[in-house]
Amino acid sequence: MIRMGKHIIFSITLLIVSAVGMAQDLNCTVEVITRRVTTTNKQIFEDFKNSVTQFINNRKWITEEVRSNEKIDCAFIFDFSTFEIDKFSCQLSVQSSRTIYGTNYNTKILNYVDNNCNFQYAQFQQLEFQENAYTGNLTSIIGFYVNMIIGMDFDSYSLYGGNPYFKKAQAIRDAAMNSGSGWQANDGNGSRNRYFLIDNMLDDRFRPLRDAMYRYHMKGLDVMRKDMDEGREGVYNSLKDLKKVYDAMPNAFILRIWFNAKADELIQVFKRANPTQKNKSVELLQKMDPANRSRYEEGILKNG
Repeated sequence: MIRMGKHIIFSITLLIVSAVGMAQDLNCTVEVITRRVTTTNKQIFEDFKNSVTQFINNRKWITEEVRSNEKIDCAFIFDFSTFEIDKFSCQLSVQSSRTIYGTNYNTKILNYVDNNCNFQYAQFQQLEFQENAYTGNLTSIIGFYVNMIIGMDFDSYSLYGGNPYFKKAQAIRDAAMNSGSGWQANDGNGSRNRYFLIDNMLDDRFRPLRDAMYRYHMKGLDVMRKDMDEGREGVYNSLKDLKKVYDAMPNAFILRIWFNAKADELIQVFKRANPTQKNKSVELLQKMDPANRSRYEEGILKNG
């Protein structure tokens, strides 16, 4: 009986561990940078890092079942600027990627910096979160970006597949509107804030960008392993989708986010294209992303 009891306990333990493992939808790395902060209590930042890591990685965020090899790779980098007792201000960099079919290559999906990240956190604090209720600025910010990451990842696999998660991000924003900075339309640098990030993503005027997200990955990069030319054509067609957004709103915030993630990769994709496609792609890229104009010319037209 004693041996049987130990076996049962061991089995239950395995079930609990398995359940926790199944709940993990993200493979998130959390980094904390404190070079701008002067404090004798360095341990609070280590505790913060551990708490946020567990909060993100041990929570069930995705409705569908996620297998171990399907976890979304992402990173949250907190670069702290001020710290006073339990009040923190930082710059938050949010990054995510997904693996290209049949390869070990990861393509960037999101590469965004939030310069207006303020919250309260007490050492050893239990992080609480509800999707439709405000429980604190820290977990609202994290929950918002987690759903943005999942939504953009799902969009890269199916047309508008990220809708449920973008709507969750919108609900988090709406619940937090009057509770901290970065949530309202006039917070931050013009339209570059959380309010407009999710607003743009759900606005029908920006739907061609979401078309581009699907075409770029499923009809472009995912095809290149078996047919380089066909895949490159898929990527080029995604640029024509983006051009529809540019023609309507050339300074659209969401376009800047796209090129922040994809500029380097686009150079690699087109540098070995035929001369005609090189010229057509550079013409589109320089028009839509003038900040990288010289890089496209140097990287695509003068290399390969």
